[in-house]
Amino acid sequence: MRGFVRIAVVGLCACLGSVLPSYAQTPLPDPLTLKYALAQANEPDPVLQEAHADVDAARADVAAADASDGINVSLQGRLRWIEPADITPDNSHIDNNVSLYVRKELYDFGRSSSRQAAAAHELAGQEQNLIEARRRRRLEIMRRYFAVLRADMEYTRDDEALAVAYVDLDKLRRRHKLGEVSDLDLAKKEAEYQQTRVRRYASQGRMRAMRAQLAIALNRPRQLPNTLVMPELPQVKRPLPDYEPLVDKALRDNARLLALRQQVQAAREQLASANAGLRPSLSGEVEASDYSRSIGSNDKLRAGIYLNVPLYDAGSTDAAVARQTAALYRVQARLSAAEEEVRQAVLDQWLALNNLRIRTDEAKALKDYRDLYLDQSRAIYEMEFKTDLGDAMVRMSEAQLESADVHFAIALAWETMDALTGGPLPADAAAGAAQ
Repeated sequence: MRGFVRIAVVGLCACLGSVLPSYAQTPLPDPLTLKYALAQANEPDPVLQEAHADVDAARADVAAADASDGINVSLQGRLRWIEPADITPDNSHIDNNVSLYVRKELYDFGRSSSRQAAAAHELAGQEQNLIEARRRRRLEIMRRYFAVLRADMEYTRDDEALAVAYVDLDKLRRRHKLGEVSDLDLAKKEAEYQQTRVRRYASQGRMRAMRAQLAIALNRPRQLPNTLVMPELPQVKRPLPDYEPLVDKALRDNARLLALRQQVQAAREQLASANAGLRPSLSGEVEASDYSRSIGSNDKLRAGIYLNVPLYDAGSTDAAVARQTAALYRVQARLSAAEEEVRQAVLDQWLALNNLRIRTDEAKALKDYRDLYLDQSRAIYEMEFKTDLGDAMVRMSEAQLESADVHFAIALAWETMDALTGGPLPADAAAGAAQ
């Protein structure tokens, strides 16, 4: 029995493993590149799954709308015992029958066509929402990737600062033993060293925390990436166009605005369908039946066309029209507000990119200065003179971090700008995409 249970458990685990999504089973490469990380933006995650579910629901609504005026076939049966009338030619008590019905709505004066058009527009809008969700996830992955790189650089800087602080403290302790340094000066240096030590261990903790956040963004919560490759960022040299063409493109191609415009069209079609509530409808029906009793009124085959003309519905059509009118006004207001938000967002990103271009020059100048200062400190150190080589290395790490901050900010700003203006997705991006 124990052997059987063991085999069953192993088999169950194997089956569960076979149905797990492939992305959950694939380990992250080491080292991890930004290109690979961004490729995971299309893998399922809770937000994308919800967006996919909305698209599937919209497709179902399209199918339902298309079926509303399609052919309907049904089978109806009856088992019945009766006491026949005295004048009935068939005095049997069993009165069973089976009937096959084929029905189709032929014309309803615009109701079904409006419902179908509304469903199609709703589907188009949900597809745009899915595109926007992918863009948001791509931006989040890029942000988390840069956060890990920045945490690593902060740790390098703080680790170097701790080493310098320890050497300085050790020298001061030796001088204190010789009576050259007061207790107050030594205590001050001890306090500064402990502060540097706290910053270093805080940086070490951030390295793990940022990796955990990146792993979650990549849908690998148990696979913390080890080594990340510093990416080349061609966005740093990407020219910045004028504001007006960018905002025009955003108002034309932004995924959120496209989705809302589709929702406006869907609301208009739903309003048209509601307005057609009191219009007549024309349908056709064919019925084929078989009966257990033979009486004169039992027709074995019937075919007919039926006209239904609503005369009074106690105000339900007016209520539906009012409700759909309010829904149309609501989505139109959301579209107008979204257009203003997109205008402002494009302006914010354009100004940010313009400022970052100036910061790039500043960061480059600072890095060049720190590089020369480090070379000078090394030369003095090799000549065995008193030097601040350790401090120069710390300042160089700070300059590298500042330069990376600017480059990361530019890459994220361009990614945001592309999302706002409906730029190409990663698979089609030849220029401006991180490699």
